[in-house]
Amino acid sequence: MRRIGLLLAALLIAGAASSPVWAASQSELDRVEREKAEMAAQLEDASDEVRAAGATLAETEARLPGAEDAIDVAEGRVAAAETEAAQAQREADAAAEALAEAEAEYEEAAAAVEAAREARASTIRATYQGAELITLDAILASGEPARAVEGLTYLEFLNESKYQAVEEITLQRRIASNAEGTAAVAEAEAAEAEVAAEAALAQAETRAAEAQAARDEVNRLIGDRADALAVAESAESEAQSEYEELEAESQRLADALRNADSGSSGGSDSGGSSSGGGGGGWVVPVSGWKSSDFGWRTHPIYGTSRFHGGTDFAAGSGTTIHAADSGTVVYAGWNGGYGNLTCIGHGGGVTSCYAHQSAIWVSNGEHVGRDEGIGAVGSTGASTGAHLHFEVRVNGERVNPLGYLPSCLCR
Repeated sequence: MRRIGLLLAALLIAGAASSPVWAASQSELDRVEREKAEMAAQLEDASDEVRAAGATLAETEARLPGAEDAIDVAEGRVAAAETEAAQAQREADAAAEALAEAEAEYEEAAAAVEAAREARASTIRATYQGAELITLDAILASGEPARAVEGLTYLEFLNESKYQAVEEITLQRRIASNAEGTAAVAEAEAAEAEVAAEAALAQAETRAAEAQAARDEVNRLIGDRADALAVAESAESEAQSEYEELEAESQRLADALRNADSGSSGGSDSGGSSSGGGGGGWVVPVSGWKSSDFGWRTHPIYGTSRFHGGTDFAAGSGTTIHAADSGTVVYAGWNGGYGNLTCIGHGGGVTSCYAHQSAIWVSNGEHVGRDEGIGAVGSTGASTGAHLHFEVRVNGERVNPLGYLPSCLCR
């Protein structure tokens, strides 16, 4: 029965210490946020509706593996708890049987005491009332030796019967007392076993509820994912049109930059310290971290190829944007999907552009120095959050900005 007490303690401790199996760890939450940020970066040219669907898709895809694992864990806990509950119930049943047997033994012993008391009552009463003395007087007065011997033998029988009666009652009382003690112990153990069985059953029910909650979470995530996909797929043609419009804006900007470069400097150097890349003294334009690369990438929802014409740097809204190199401002203003945009000509047909600004601090035609503040990070235009979209163009065409920046991408 000691095992029952240990089982009960273990169950209670486990119940108090356990947490819902579907609760995400901080590392899992961080991973979900990273994947949502990556999805957002790839959907900056999408509609608000598609962006929202993309965020849901990223979250559900990130959470589903953990949620599915939680089902396995929960079902394992259910099986273990049910096994413990069954064992505890068997021990409770065995304890109840032991109690019934102990109580029966006690009743039997008590009845034996009563029977012994009744069977010897007349002898004991005769002893207490002086019957032995009367019998002894009669024996001595008989005057016949043979009758006296017989009388003394009878007297010895009476004495022996009295002592046997006392011993038998004493023995039966001891047996009854032992049986009563056994019954009391059995009753306590039966009560303990019943408590353990109830606790084990409650624990099994808790584990079953956890497993059901884990299954519900998976079903919810699957449903959310299906809904988000339906929204995104219904807007696929619209998203393609928006992407094509952004590419058209990029082409118009390229034409404008080519015209500005030829008109202002005739294709010669306009004061910049670089002349075509290779990292010629440029600085990283903002304090932040690279969140998206230049080049072709597969659309995370439609599977189509999209071109990302710059490098994105995640940074807080309002963070100062610096000129990557000295030059002349050739564009400063609103430009569709680029939002607030500043472009600086560095000579030799090389231009750097800074998109999605919350504020522009320079004007067209203004000369700026290398590392000079030219604006602030924002989320204007086709943007899903505060960041700097940084482009480098050569003769209007977009090239990889990383070829112009320090390899450490540090300021």
